[in-house]
Amino acid sequence: MNLVLNFGKHKSKTIEEVYASDPGYCRWLSNQKILIDSEPGVSDFLKAKFINDDGSFLMTWGKFKGRTIKQIQAIDSNYIEWLKKNEFVNQKMSKLKGALAKLMVFFLKKNILEFRLA
Repeated sequence: MNLVLNFGKHKSKTIEEVYASDPGYCRWLSNQKILIDSEPGVSDFLKAKFINDDGSFLMTWGKFKGRTIKQIQAIDSNYIEWLKKNEFVNQKMSKLKGALAKLMVFFLKKNILEFRLA
């Protein structure tokens, strides 16, 4: 599939190239219906890539590039623990640090609710 973007900061690149290098832009683009509705191939590609998007922080680097932190938690909770303790994340990546804190609150609430229902 060679769907070339004819707009935006990645103009003249294929959507596949853009997804590989900038998944955050693709996530944003997937919510810009006015831009992608005229490009059905691009729209279909983005829908397929973000079908399971849960809205949490999207990793744009590392071994889980293109996945959200909720997805990563389900796959490899040790990686999430590593991120929480990582000095670079804590000092330089305030958005990720905040998203990790929200993730922990989400799972605490979920566990409390499950405990009450049991």
